[in-house]
Amino acid sequence: MKTRRMIRITALLLAILTAGAVGAQESVSEAVKPFVDRGVFPGLVSVTADKDGHLTAESVGWSDIESSEPMTMDSVFWIASMTKGVVGAGLLILVDEGLVDLDASVETYLPEFANIRVAEPSENGVLVLRSPKTKLTVRQVMCHMGGLRFITPAMERYGIDVFPARALATSMVDVPLFADPGTQFSYSNLGIDVGAAIIEAVTGFPFEEFLKKRIFDPLQMYDTSFWLTDEQNARLVTPYKVLDDRCIPDTTNNLAYPFTDRQHRFAEGGGGLFSTPRDIIKFYQMIAGKGQYRGKRILSEEAVQTMATKQTPNGIDDPYSVGMWTDGEWIWHGGALGTEGRANIKTGEARIYMVQLTSSVDPKIKEAWTAVCNARAAK
Repeated sequence: MKTRRMIRITALLLAILTAGAVGAQESVSEAVKPFVDRGVFPGLVSVTADKDGHLTAESVGWSDIESSEPMTMDSVFWIASMTKGVVGAGLLILVDEGLVDLDASVETYLPEFANIRVAEPSENGVLVLRSPKTKLTVRQVMCHMGGLRFITPAMERYGIDVFPARALATSMVDVPLFADPGTQFSYSNLGIDVGAAIIEAVTGFPFEEFLKKRIFDPLQMYDTSFWLTDEQNARLVTPYKVLDDRCIPDTTNNLAYPFTDRQHRFAEGGGGLFSTPRDIIKFYQMIAGKGQYRGKRILSEEAVQTMATKQTPNGIDDPYSVGMWTDGEWIWHGGALGTEGRANIKTGEARIYMVQLTSSVDPKIKEAWTAVCNARAAK
């Protein structure tokens, strides 16, 4: 199988020599090509950006193996949980403007949450409902410390994108918390969905319109949306699962088809976005630029520092901030089908890794990508 390499956007492709478990490689394409040639990996798009905004974009493999359609910068991917960081950024815009307080109770903005309850087993093992010991806060829902489940039973049955944001938040009140707020970390789409509903309550606009106006349009992310046009749908990367060393076409079970349907599908803050490599690298460049991209300020430096700071309490090992994972230097998030975006606020670097696999990615492929990116950054 032949591979097709993308042209570097700015200057000549840097010659990278790396060593280690994956061996010496000069580019992401060369590092990943053996996996594609063996038929155990469909392909990827990799984009790295340095502090000066210079991009190195590479692709290897196919967005659709059967039709030999190559991966490109304009291939459309479901970025899934990478959506969480975008919603986090949207909420922090409102924090910047003094309209949202991360330490305020959720019921300040969504009054129905005054009725939220905690499910607790009694002495005889029967679950009883009681009021939470402390109020559920905005910060807690955005860093997965709210005691909320991953998704509601209805979302599990019908899909994560079939309920409007505010109606979904209201329905959560009928699903008891599994623990008191602030006591346990549990990764949750619902917490981020609460954040999306707060954006709507505060601004008076659907949260997807707010994200478009305040993030996507200023960054010229015109292919980033919760819905696809027919033309974008034609560029959608086929998801694959790897079974017995073969790439088999699969479907995205978490979402309702067709993705062009605006009547029955709704924006979902925990994981509903589609985007392209050309688009999403700009978001991570903005984060790496401490809230600014090509002279356009989206977030304050203080807001980005909040995103870079672990918001989970002492005693909780999981380093989550506001819609993002963080180690204090890299701010990042992955998606269910293997996508990943990273921003480094100390070096100004940004990286994205775009794949569409419903099965797990071979760790050697990710190691190869990371090794080349690290070597490139060290130059």
